Amino acid sequence: MKLEIGAGEKPHPDYDLHVDLLALPDIEVRCAIDRLPFATGSVEALRANHVLEHQSYELISETLREWARVLRPGGRIDIGVPDARFVATQWANGEIDTAEANLWILGGHSERAAHQGVDQRGVPLWIWNAHHTMFDADSLRAAVSEFFTVEELFTYDIRNLRLYGRRDADSSAAERAVRT
Repeated sequence: MKLEIGAGEKPHPDYDLHVDLLALPDIEVRCAIDRLPFATGSVEALRANHVLEHQSYELISETLREWARVLRPGGRIDIGVPDARFVATQWANGEIDTAEANLWILGGHSERAAHQGVDQRGVPLWIWNAHHTMFDADSLRAAVSEFFTVEELFTYDIRNLRLYGRRDADSSAAERAVRT
């Protein structure tokens, strides 16, 4: 199974199953990104495009551990996040205004229909789309390397980072981390 986490309003067609916290069209499973309802080693590929930055920085390691748990040895991971250092530099240099910097660094996107209204507890839905962690290339590589082998990390669309990696098949640090 190929799994897309945080698929949002536009699930990627190359993935078999799409999960999100919000009830959106074409989302088959609703769940938190750090508590996946899948068996250990049941996923062959995992995509999380513009998802990890929505998790608290205090939960990044736990979240990546969970992704390593569900990903089979040798499975592929594809992570995309905004490059907060690049955006902050653009803002500090006056290349973008504060509103655009806020959009890219803090997220939210309350203008989207999926993020309007409140949940069953009265919490505004846009809060689930706010960013709680900033990444640059070094911090993304360091976080992911704890559980996966990073194969490629690059900039795309000017201010975004993409990381391709895999879960090692041997008893590496990633395997030990999954067992703990």
